[in-house]
Amino acid sequence: KVCVVRLYISNMPKIGGIDPSISLHDDWQTTSIIASGYASSGKKVHLFELSVPAVESVGWTLYEVAQRSSEHLGAQYADHEQWFKFPSPAVPQGTWFDSMLQRTERYGLYSVPHLQSRLRNIYVFDTLSQLQTAVDPFVKVMAERQSASATHSRKAQP
Repeated sequence: KVCVVRLYISNMPKIGGIDPSISLHDDWQTTSIIASGYASSGKKVHLFELSVPAVESVGWTLYEVAQRSSEHLGAQYADHEQWFKFPSPAVPQGTWFDSMLQRTERYGLYSVPHLQSRLRNIYVFDTLSQLQTAVDPFVKVMAERQSASATHSRKAQP
């Protein structure tokens, strides 16, 4: 239930309003795109790249968490696709993400042990424009992957 509420964060009051989970994204660009929603004039976006092995996460893909959503949040959360487009201030037209890849989003509980020793890099974006430029190549690659996946799916149908 905690992972489901993490995915649909507006439902946080359903678990008491306290979030014991963390979202982990294998691609720093994913985190940056999400964090762009917090950017504003005078407010920088700081991104900490950490080394967190997959074995330290819950082990479900975003798609698997979404499949569990209707039992905790109701029937309106029952329909899920492999690919979804996430609009953000950094990419208003949206970025394609594959919900069946664990690298898109992994879920951890409570914290990352030995956080300081796992720091690999710090990214600081002073402006939204700077962040947009940094994630643009990733956004293009994800669009190409989604397009190739959709083409492959159409060819596989009888």
